[in-house]
Amino acid sequence: MESKLKKTFEISSDQADFKREYDLRHLLHDFHELAGKQATLMGVDAEFIAEKHNAMWIVTRIRVDIDKMPMWKDVISVETYPLTPGILRMEREAVFRRENGVPFAVLASEWCVLDKTTGVPRRPSVIGYPSDMAVKERALTVGYSDLRINTDEKDFAFCHTARVSDLDLNGHFNNVAYITLAEDVFSSAHLSAHPISSFEIAFKAQSYEGETLRVYRRDDGNKSAVYCDKADGTRVFETRFVFD
Repeated sequence: MESKLKKTFEISSDQADFKREYDLRHLLHDFHELAGKQATLMGVDAEFIAEKHNAMWIVTRIRVDIDKMPMWKDVISVETYPLTPGILRMEREAVFRRENGVPFAVLASEWCVLDKTTGVPRRPSVIGYPSDMAVKERALTVGYSDLRINTDEKDFAFCHTARVSDLDLNGHFNNVAYITLAEDVFSSAHLSAHPISSFEIAFKAQSYEGETLRVYRRDDGNKSAVYCDKADGTRVFETRFVFD
């Protein structure tokens, strides 16, 4: 089995934002879609581990470094591959390229598999995760940032009630929908003047339909921390945006 899986496509109008650029949400959506297809080829996709092991995939961290997004109608490609798995943690990268082959975004991610009943992590070897196809050389070498942020009500931006359109296949708030929440703290004027050069998110807790989420923003120079709590104070996600 090939270690890398690639797809090439033209950026459609619904993958472009108000600037007519490929947007962060669709970049992450396209990554998740291709990662899911490779998981199927590896024999460890969501449907299989649910039926065979009563388990589910959880992404815990993502970092994307960006060098100017391509535009609507541009042809791009994305290539994804697994890294060598740890005892419980599995890592996956993706490289997004322009039509001429030059990368414009590099993505790193961390995953684990949780038992649906107990919430206890499963070892990769238990679910049959293959270790012989891992790519050993990393594309993104900078590592993750410390995103631990204490709640400060001065940072409060808005509330959002989780709706049915926010839910994923597991009935949880969709990971990409969290990105929408995080980006919505910024105005179009801000994002037009300050393109995103790096984005990180750490997923802390699941949320469900009907729950109220409180979204906060804290600025520090060209960086912004955006974080989200439930009404009871449970931290849902923490992010860091770095702007040009």
